[in-house]
Amino acid sequence: MSPESTNIKTMKNKTFKRLAVVLVLAAIAGARLQAAGLKLIGTNGPPVDFHGFVSQGFLYSSDYNYLGDNSSKGSFQFTEAGLNASFNPLPRTRIAAQAFTYDIGQAGKYDVVLDYALAEYAFNDYFGIRAGRIRRPQGIYNDIQDVDVARTFVLLPQGIYDARWRDFYVSLDGGEFFGTIPLKFAGSLSYEFYGGMINPSMDGGAALEISGSLPPSGHLDSIDSADEFGGQLWWNTPVDGLRFGAAGGVVPVFNFDATIQTPGGPFNPNNRNEAAFQQYSAEYLWKAWTFQSEIYLRDYFPEAATMPDTHLLTWYGSAEYRFNKWFEAGAYYTEYYGDLTQPDNSLLYQKDAALALRFDATEWWTFKIEGHYIRGTGLLQDNANNPVQGDNGWWMLAVKTTFSF
Repeated sequence: MSPESTNIKTMKNKTFKRLAVVLVLAAIAGARLQAAGLKLIGTNGPPVDFHGFVSQGFLYSSDYNYLGDNSSKGSFQFTEAGLNASFNPLPRTRIAAQAFTYDIGQAGKYDVVLDYALAEYAFNDYFGIRAGRIRRPQGIYNDIQDVDVARTFVLLPQGIYDARWRDFYVSLDGGEFFGTIPLKFAGSLSYEFYGGMINPSMDGGAALEISGSLPPSGHLDSIDSADEFGGQLWWNTPVDGLRFGAAGGVVPVFNFDATIQTPGGPFNPNNRNEAAFQQYSAEYLWKAWTFQSEIYLRDYFPEAATMPDTHLLTWYGSAEYRFNKWFEAGAYYTEYYGDLTQPDNSLLYQKDAALALRFDATEWWTFKIEGHYIRGTGLLQDNANNPVQGDNGWWMLAVKTTFSF
């Protein structure tokens, strides 16, 4: 057996052992936490709900290493796990927190993070306040990306919901106002406006993208926390199951430090930047069907005069059908353009057609299998493992199973 085959076999064995340990610990922790919750409740205290999940996936791609470091040979580097607790100490009040860890390719690396820890109070249906480490509202899925049972697909359209960018997109430390305003015969309007600080990590998607954009002699030294402000509106139309959303936000200052080795010595370029985004969503639930479409635009403004502004656009359309309580199927088509000034550059675009099958074996066990046909390499973000890239079409298989408790 070759050393390469031995390494792959060892990696798979370690992954299966790790998953088995995580499942056992999750089950024990869930049972003990439920028991602890009952002890905390007593006769007068509020109930405390403990829940968790663990997911293990497999990725195989025909031409490139995408998401998983070695997905061209088959990669089990696709793991997520979370443990959360919530309770309502007073009427219209909720306190909730979740610990989360993940590993997908070079992102995550099993670092355990506080995914959210928040307190909220709803004065009425029209107005409420939420503060702490909160989930950032954006589109249909951003604040529920970890809820695997809430979707058909293994991989959401990656141009918008990149699995490697959780540290940048999902949470922020701050607060928000929220509520729902009735519009009589026109339905209702739900709103969320937020402000706070995002805390990207050196193992996250933003750091990986920056590192990939540096020349071979460059090195990312650090990435700073940054303020972010934004909001989202949902118009819940009078048509049952039909709603439209609009979200937007701005990061006024985004800094990172990098070093580039040059013949004249180390060079530290000015990396002070500004970013703004907008996203538009539509969703229609009709009988056993779910139809969704979203478009996302991001404008990136480097302060350095030598670096051009970048304008990104990505969109998708999807349809899903629930056949019965245990089987569901869905498909989507998505396009990503990393720079609208170069729409025909296959190194900067990625077009993806996906077909997914979902099986709900029990209320707590879900299994999914998904196939992708992709053109372009705009979302690889891993040039070191993909030295040769082109506009040829390529295939990807994604499998995922999730246990919830």
